[in-house]
Amino acid sequence: MKKLVALCIIGLALGTAGVFAEHPDGWGLGIVGRGGYGGFGPALSLKAPPLPIYWGINLLIQPGYFGVNVTGDYYIIDKALVPDINLDWYFGVGGYASLGSWSDGKGPYNHDGFALAAGARVPIGLSWEFLEHFELFGDIYAGLGLWIVPIKFPDWTVGGEIGIRYWL
Repeated sequence: MKKLVALCIIGLALGTAGVFAEHPDGWGLGIVGRGGYGGFGPALSLKAPPLPIYWGINLLIQPGYFGVNVTGDYYIIDKALVPDINLDWYFGVGGYASLGSWSDGKGPYNHDGFALAAGARVPIGLSWEFLEHFELFGDIYAGLGLWIVPIKFPDWTVGGEIGIRYWL
């Protein structure tokens, strides 16, 4: 089953390699609100012109838990959905790295601790470009990875985010 899923993802990536990006080519800076199984909190969004990667720097906040998470997504599909109003949709693949600490027995071993995790993620979302340089976007995502410290598998997350980005 894992091989079939991997083949489908590779086939989708290869089959859509020629899709033209709908997002602007310059610098994009934004603020984001995130929520889901992996935590809740504010985030910053960054898109630098030479790289086709959308970066996120996120704070993860839950009772008894605090963490920082960095994501990087490559949009395999980035196409117009309703061109007349600049509404696009995107599908991507990416990765994440998380660093966190907890107290009050909220961790995987019911004691205070520290964790480092990394894995892959898949976002799918909508993007609406309005005015001249602004973009409102929202997506849902799923991620699967490994806790490196302490060793634990799986580290999985699901959630959503909504944000606004300014294109320079």
